[in-house]
Amino acid sequence: MLIGELAASLRVTPKTLRLYEERGLIASPARARNGYRAYSADAILRARLIVGLRGIGLSLDAIEGLLIEFDAPGGSLRRALAGVLDERISVVSLQVAVLQGQLDDLEARYRALIDTPRHRPPGCVCGALNQVCACAAATVQSA
Repeated sequence: MLIGELAASLRVTPKTLRLYEERGLIASPARARNGYRAYSADAILRARLIVGLRGIGLSLDAIEGLLIEFDAPGGSLRRALAGVLDERISVVSLQVAVLQGQLDDLEARYRALIDTPRHRPPGCVCGALNQVCACAAATVQSA
């Protein structure tokens, strides 16, 4: 299969496949008579694997580590990928928790802003800033 055909079938660009070659993730393919890259069945399977791993958010460095495990005698890609995914789950879970805390804080500030009593000056945002309101006193003093 030629590079353009493989790229189209994987929904990536030929440049992406050349990058994978440069990084040693897939073997450099044989060249057809016209000089075009002609990928073997093994290279096609490996490229599909790499694109699939990228699709689940893995970096090229992480994929390289997985492929080293995969290529090692007795290596288990499934076991190695399970370890990587377990780690990613922990990281993403922490990110979700942080984002949930930020969302809760923003919602509380929004509620405090909307619940600002009408008698306060229109520029009063003290509730949203979690500050004791001094706006009403400042307005009375300046009058």
